[in-house]
Amino acid sequence: MSDPVPYGAFQDSTDQTAASTTTAYAVTFNTTDFSKGVSVVSNSQITVKSAGVYNFQFSIQLANTDSQIQDVDIWFRKNGTDIANSNSKFSINEKHGSVNGHLIAALNFYVQLAANDYVQLMWATTNTGVTIEYLAAQTSPTRPATPSAIMTVAKVDESSTSDVYASNQIQGQCTI
Repeated sequence: MSDPVPYGAFQDSTDQTAASTTTAYAVTFNTTDFSKGVSVVSNSQITVKSAGVYNFQFSIQLANTDSQIQDVDIWFRKNGTDIANSNSKFSINEKHGSVNGHLIAALNFYVQLAANDYVQLMWATTNTGVTIEYLAAQTSPTRPATPSAIMTVAKVDESSTSDVYASNQIQGQCTI
């Protein structure tokens, strides 16, 4: 039986780095905040138990330690294959003095999935000085930690949970 309203909220509390500018990396998530019918497998595969259309929303805290503006591409993969037309390019400001350049990359994307399909968020950068950065809680003023990555997932197509149609509904009864 499928979950009537699958959802998930995930985040990561580590810095994520790129060892090469010619390699794509999966964004990882090490914390599950909420989950019903959606889970993280192998730290990066957002897996759904039931078929349907899902809205994937992410925010990524990017930092640039280089003295030049650098770019990051972020896109979606479904079951190990890049999803066409899902890439976005973000330019991160250069470091100024001792202050790294920062940018929050965020967007949402709808994906049609079958039961047990998974989606990964991928990234690549033009410079290895760009990281997906976690920031611990801070003081003066006090403020909470900044996750390096946040992903929320919600099923938006309720018609795909079942092929059953109910009509003539009255309290306690219906015609199927």
